[in-house]
Amino acid sequence: MYNKFTTEIPRIELSEFCRKNYIRILSIIDSPSQWNGISADHINMLVEFEPNRIPGLIKLGKIKIDLTLLLGCSVDIWTSPDISHSFKQEVISSAEPLFA
Repeated sequence: MYNKFTTEIPRIELSEFCRKNYIRILSIIDSPSQWNGISADHINMLVEFEPNRIPGLIKLGKIKIDLTLLLGCSVDIWTSPDISHSFKQEVISSAEPLFA
């Protein structure tokens, strides 16, 4: 689904970032209409943190900014509780892990 983008991700830096921020799983979610392999100016990501390491709102904001800088595009981050129950399973099943 996101092949062009996922091949251009700085994997080593992303892995270090996830470990430093206690991220267990980081995945790309949804398929924006503008996503055609040519431009990637905005992505949504599903993040799962290590148990007992869930950050507060300010730290989540910093993680969002840091991911935006690392990936070179606007990033929104979501946790499982943020996603509506009516389509949570669909979102989770279609998520493409970048770090796990």
